[in-house]
Amino acid sequence: MRSENDERENGQRMRALIFTLGQRNEPHIAYRMFGTDSEFERERVYHLNVLEDGTAVLFGKLRGDIERARTLLEEDADVLGYSISGQGSRSGLVFVHARPPPEIKRFLQLPRTHEVFFDFPIEGAERGGLRVTMIGETNSALQEALADVPAELDVTVERIGAYPEVGGNVVSLLTDRQREVLDVALDLGYYDVPRKATHRDIADQMGLSVGTVGEHLQKIEARVFNGIVS
Repeated sequence: MRSENDERENGQRMRALIFTLGQRNEPHIAYRMFGTDSEFERERVYHLNVLEDGTAVLFGKLRGDIERARTLLEEDADVLGYSISGQGSRSGLVFVHARPPPEIKRFLQLPRTHEVFFDFPIEGAERGGLRVTMIGETNSALQEALADVPAELDVTVERIGAYPEVGGNVVSLLTDRQREVLDVALDLGYYDVPRKATHRDIADQMGLSVGTVGEHLQKIEARVFNGIVS
């Protein structure tokens, strides 16, 4: 059996652990704005980090009632500063400096105590929370970090395997559900020229709403495109 050192010496690709990080409905702003039952959806997090003073900064894209988001941020005592660059009444870029919940703070500090790091951007999960990709040299390093995720957070592991490199199989970046949507879209000729299917056709085939199909396809196309050009 090959050791972890043997894997590194033989050019073993970096390993990636993909999991959904669920958030509980708590009074903290992190849950009020981005929880499963929230009226907001954190589409993508471009930066998330704990500062030396224990506070955290977040920069990402928010979709939902932007004015309601401003109200929540303005009223919350844990928010030390924020700005929202509106892209319309339903979408905007958001920067937040806040005191994080203890469990979120401990989670963000995992790269300081384990030989792992988070892959950005981080995307919102389909039913709330975040879909996180954690990268390390070996599976055991990733599993040790996963074991230290605070018990207050709900973790659902999707897969662990080689980290997709440039020119690799970009479809491996998709969730199982996104692969299902992509398979149906391809079967129905959605990507044919001329196009032979619509969002409605895919929705009817899968028993989904047209809006859900549109969101899936948008994320599929963004993820595959980013995997090609990154």
